[in-house]
Amino acid sequence: MSHSLLRIPLLLCCAILMGCQSSKNETPEDRPLSSKQKDSALTRTRPPQQFGFTVYAIDGGITFAGRGRLHPNHFTTAEMIEEQIPVISIRGLSKRNSLNALIDTSSPVSWMEYSVSKEFNAFFMNMSDQLFPYRGNNNTGGIDAFAAVVTQLRIDNLFIENVPVYVRMSSGSLGPLARGINDPQVDAVLGYDNLKAFEYVQFNLRDSEISFSATTPYSPMEGVQTDAAVIERLRGQGLAVEGIIDGTSTPVVLDLAGDFSFARGDADVATTGSVEIGDLEFKDAPTLLLPMNNIPPRVGRELLAGYLITICNNEGLVYFEKLPTDE
Repeated sequence: MSHSLLRIPLLLCCAILMGCQSSKNETPEDRPLSSKQKDSALTRTRPPQQFGFTVYAIDGGITFAGRGRLHPNHFTTAEMIEEQIPVISIRGLSKRNSLNALIDTSSPVSWMEYSVSKEFNAFFMNMSDQLFPYRGNNNTGGIDAFAAVVTQLRIDNLFIENVPVYVRMSSGSLGPLARGINDPQVDAVLGYDNLKAFEYVQFNLRDSEISFSATTPYSPMEGVQTDAAVIERLRGQGLAVEGIIDGTSTPVVLDLAGDFSFARGDADVATTGSVEIGDLEFKDAPTLLLPMNNIPPRVGRELLAGYLITICNNEGLVYFEKLPTDE
């Protein structure tokens, strides 16, 4: 597809945040739970402190902080189910349970479709008869979502325990949270809240692989062109790094689930002259329009496909190593 065609009207701008994916399959049916079904589902609860999470007060109620726990020295590399689409297979406590998880660096939280959450024996979190409804800015398609915990997920032989997710109270689909990816169908999203638990997460888009290291630090390869960007903490956002757009400093969200090059809300342009993320610079980046001008700009995976991308959370850096091209 020509980059010159990557322009869309404002009413369709949400497709940017959904990933602009193409698919061979039809969109899965979205079946919202009835009030009675929802009330019944939300009786399966546990206090968040049982899983080591912290509870604190906010305007209008309470919320929690926590992430999945890892076993020391665990490491694995997972293949993407479809080439260059960051969806991998994840298993549960029972070997019979499996799901397709989108690894979405731009999502500040993790998600699970309701019927899959039942199969994985998720517990909704409840403290003093108060549930934890989702209050963020992600588009749930108008469906309620509540915080829950899955006691174990496995990526090959790497274990993640007590994984917090928001369960979208509808069966059959994650709606817009699946980012428009229908092939393979997305059952869950592993967002930046849980990705931060790893020492590093590495994306090799060219070879369609994602690596996860629980506690072993990363060292960039010798003799390879390596650039780096400092991670910036943005409330309500996923993975953001220091950036400069056309000479103006601004945090930039790394959206490796997004099938586009660059997106911004402050200018309706076909290309952006200069996009810098840390030491890395791109000229004349094909540009999509975000629906609001107060949304941080985003770099999608089309711009980064030629790099090995390693997110080192404890170090506070993202490394970009140039992959060799075939002669």
